[in-house]
Amino acid sequence: MGKMPNRSRTESPKIVLRISDGRRLVRQVFTDFGQASRSAEAYASEGFMVDMMSATGRFLMEFEPFQRGVAV
Repeated sequence: MGKMPNRSRTESPKIVLRISDGRRLVRQVFTDFGQASRSAEAYASEGFMVDMMSATGRFLMEFEPFQRGVAV
């Protein structure tokens, strides 16, 4: 008798980033939490508000926009 595939191992959990500049909302989907986190930090460093959600819609983290100082 053949071994049944374990579906929970074949499907990676998805992380959804909701990226906003205050006017538009863009979503990006990742299967790797570390990659999603690095991407969220990069967007926040560029001034975007980023929410990290699970694929089921559960809120995981929020990344505030990072405001760089302006040289005078």
